[in-house]
Amino acid sequence: MVMTSRVEELPVSFGERVAPVDYQMPKGMWLLRAGIWLGGWVFPGAVARVAYRLFATPRYRARHRVSDELLESARIFEVMYGRQLLKAYEWGRGERTALLVHGWESRGTGLRSFVPGLLERGWRVVAFDGPAHGDSPGKRTNLVHFAGAIRAVIRHVGGVDAVIAHSFGGASTVFALAHSQPLIEVERLVLIGAPASTLKVVRGVMDQFSVPPPARRKFIELMQGKLKDIPLEEVDLANLAPKVRVGEVLVVHDREDPVVPFSSAETIHRSFENARLLVPRGLGHFRLMKHPTVVERVVNFLNP
Repeated sequence: MVMTSRVEELPVSFGERVAPVDYQMPKGMWLLRAGIWLGGWVFPGAVARVAYRLFATPRYRARHRVSDELLESARIFEVMYGRQLLKAYEWGRGERTALLVHGWESRGTGLRSFVPGLLERGWRVVAFDGPAHGDSPGKRTNLVHFAGAIRAVIRHVGGVDAVIAHSFGGASTVFALAHSQPLIEVERLVLIGAPASTLKVVRGVMDQFSVPPPARRKFIELMQGKLKDIPLEEVDLANLAPKVRVGEVLVVHDREDPVVPFSSAETIHRSFENARLLVPRGLGHFRLMKHPTVVERVVNFLNP
């Protein structure tokens, strides 16, 4: 069933807005950038490999400084993905299952603000720490690897009815669903602050590390090698959306997101015929996952 696309602006009443901030380079990063710029002209292949390792390596692992009732109530289990055992969490025992997929440098329990509302509606909720994130093993990951982990978790739990995914997790989820064999279908998909274009993200990272043109070309070749026979351009959500079997989609994106531009949300919204666009303002890239109004709208979307 195809529904009419809708855009809903939430009121600007979320308190102090989150101002865009410049990326703060770690101490000594300027020296690394200079080395990449100079070396990238002479040794483009070697520099591209260094840049890719930086691109695929989370800078830190999200940890919980203090516990809470939701963390304590989670049932812990593990999912085999390749040679890795991924850490996973489960709440509730409802007949419908919702999967929470975290973003870059986060962890599965980072989306637990959605759990209470879903439990009240009779859902079973599953989350997991992606490769190289949280308490799961690994040092590096990428979109293809992360998507493979998503598919492994979905199959392990016997399929899911809905997915709520944030940022990099949203892009990975769409890739996972579009390239699943056999095809994985979900009734409802929520994409929060998701980037529409992987190529733009890659170019942004290369700008950030001052990668010169010869090394950039080698970097793109490395990326393409990870995708094997899938052209890099087809990783963009606009090209993946037609391949996804999903009932309805909710795109949630702050109009002033300082990390992923709002234009990404507009592109994703146009790419799915059966999509709604929910537009908070003043919550930035991370706070919107925890704001009660946004959480309520997402839970209601999963329970029409």
